[in-house]
Amino acid sequence: MTPRSAAGGGSKKPQSRTAKPRKRIIAPKVARASRSAKTDAENPAQTEVERLALELQQARERQAATSEVLSLIADAPTDLAPVFDRIVRNAARLCQSVLSAVYRRDGDHVHLVAHDQFSPASVAAVRKAYPAPLTSKNLISVAIRERRVVHEPDVLVSGGYSELQKTSGYRSILIVPMLRDEVAIGAIAVMRLEPQLFPKAQVELLKTFAGQAVIAIENTRLFTEVQERTRQLSQSLDDLRAAQGSLVQTEKLAALGRLVAGVAHEINTPVGTSLTVASALINKTKRFEADVAKGDVRRSTLSEFIAASREAASQIMFNLGNAVELIQSFKQVAADRNVSDRRRFDLGEVTEQVVGGLRFGLRGQNLTVAVECEPDLVMNSYPGPYGQVLTNLVLNSAAHAFPDGGGGSVHIAAQASGKGNVEVLFSDDGCGMSPEVKRQVFDPFFTTRRDQGNTGLGLHIVHNIVTNRLGGRIHLETKPGMGTKIQIIMPREAPREAAAE
Repeated sequence: MTPRSAAGGGSKKPQSRTAKPRKRIIAPKVARASRSAKTDAENPAQTEVERLALELQQARERQAATSEVLSLIADAPTDLAPVFDRIVRNAARLCQSVLSAVYRRDGDHVHLVAHDQFSPASVAAVRKAYPAPLTSKNLISVAIRERRVVHEPDVLVSGGYSELQKTSGYRSILIVPMLRDEVAIGAIAVMRLEPQLFPKAQVELLKTFAGQAVIAIENTRLFTEVQERTRQLSQSLDDLRAAQGSLVQTEKLAALGRLVAGVAHEINTPVGTSLTVASALINKTKRFEADVAKGDVRRSTLSEFIAASREAASQIMFNLGNAVELIQSFKQVAADRNVSDRRRFDLGEVTEQVVGGLRFGLRGQNLTVAVECEPDLVMNSYPGPYGQVLTNLVLNSAAHAFPDGGGGSVHIAAQASGKGNVEVLFSDDGCGMSPEVKRQVFDPFFTTRRDQGNTGLGLHIVHNIVTNRLGGRIHLETKPGMGTKIQIIMPREAPREAAAE
């Protein structure tokens, strides 16, 4: 009884002292349990954070690897070797594989084009096995032939292993075909020593690499095709230019031929007149000689003979002078046309010379050509090409501005324009042009009279000569039924570096 009363009896003070320590003992236990539970609760969160950080790091590495491949594709659009080498290296590193390789299909065979971490024995095995037939049981051929992903956790169980497997000892393999428009053009493979499946993220990464390989191959193919097409177009352009040059020369010779024919026809008049007068003078001289022999020469007969001789000589000199002027003009125009040398000349004189030669050949077409030039327009330019411009403009109007053969007129005016320039205004009162014809009138080979043998190069030559050789500009105004006006502005001092005509 005493112990009980001592332990739990009489006095209140011991009970009070006993209660207080019990509270102090319980409190620390509760606190420790709470801290332990809190630590256990925090560990999974910390693990999740670490996992997410690892996944983020791996995603960044994959993104950096794919960006690196795309940069190589952009930098070397025709060189596939660096792209494939970088793909196999990145695939081996990011997929933790012991081997990685890129294969391409060529007809009915599969070729190895890039590899990473192959031992000398593995390289020898590969050279022995590839190129492999597309119809073989090789897993690479299967993936390409069937256009599907081949993912084997253990090739010793599933079969399909090869000499490469025997030499390298890999167990698991992942093969992703490279598809272009649903056609397999190759494959990418990674291999591991461990018999297990590759993670989904690595499978997706290999698919991305396969897509980039297809982009690289397509870029190379398209770049090569564009280069070949460019070469063909360049050759076609060269052929076209050669044909155009030949036609241009033909057109120039034809224009010069018309000029020669016109000048020859015109020279025939004064020369023919001179011959007629000279023949009459010879007859008069013979009669006078006969009268002298008879001794029957009167003063009136002598005076008549002297007057007739003077008149005949005057007519002969006048007509031969005209012929000489025509010949000199023709020689100058012909020399300018053939040589096209740069020289100083008077614009009005050259214009009159060119138009004078053209008038003779246009008489049968009932077309009048009037020239109005400001005096003393001294040029340091190319009279030959300028004459070609006038010739083509006049002949173009003769052929197109008056289709019904009716009469018409052409007016050519030249005057100073601003500082250091001249303006040549060519106009006719013909039928004009429609907006569609006006839009194409300076295009090469465009003509509305191809059935009559026209080449469509006349105004194209005019445009090229004015803008290139003479260093000027040309402007055309026309409306149906309202005639045509062509304004040419060109410098008095032609460009020193004038392009070839």
